[in-house]
Amino acid sequence: MYSFDSRVGFSMVDADKKITVNSIVDYFQDASTFHSEDLGVGYDYLLPRGICWVINTWQIDIIKYPKYLDRVKIYTLPYKFRGFIGYRNFWIENVAGDILVKANSMWSLIDLNNMKPAKVPDDLPGVYGSAEPIDMDYENGKIRVPESAESKGSIMVEGHFLDPNKHMNNGQYVNIASSYLPDGFEIKRLRAEYRNQAFLGDRINPVFGFADGKYVASLNNDEGKPYSVIEFS
Repeated sequence: MYSFDSRVGFSMVDADKKITVNSIVDYFQDASTFHSEDLGVGYDYLLPRGICWVINTWQIDIIKYPKYLDRVKIYTLPYKFRGFIGYRNFWIENVAGDILVKANSMWSLIDLNNMKPAKVPDDLPGVYGSAEPIDMDYENGKIRVPESAESKGSIMVEGHFLDPNKHMNNGQYVNIASSYLPDGFEIKRLRAEYRNQAFLGDRINPVFGFADGKYVASLNNDEGKPYSVIEFS
């Protein structure tokens, strides 16, 4: 397990002074990278081996939104490795130790030379140790895009969308998708699937719809295949 302390800043909140979902994703990405770097299996360990971790899925459950100036602690816990897949939990606590946000995630280790899955090195799981997943309502099954989903134009992937692995940062997909939510909609659960990677100059064609009490955005390539599908409930 790994944790770091933080304070919710002005740039991390919305007009109601509540932390944005994109900022929550950023916190969790930072927690996972800080953890790996501190253990010596971060960027400088992965890159010479021609491998990197990419996100497959998020489930983020928001119990209570942290607000502007709140002091919080962000935790992460890798709990399983299998083949080329790794699983991580995350959560955010306030100073009283109350859990405000819980999350589960699944990641794939990718060979950067051919962009195909790469087996997790034998020594890597032992570096993180063993742990049990946290208690939360784990949701399974693919996200369904409503048939009534409507086109929202197109967006070009620009340089500031990219992370050090030169593909679009997963938080950017969440940022785009959440921009189509109606005013006043409060996200309690976010689920995201990442199916293809977007690179500099690629075009993203969002479609957005509502069904069964959930809003869904599918961020598609020019052939209509999703880079990412994101569900808000």
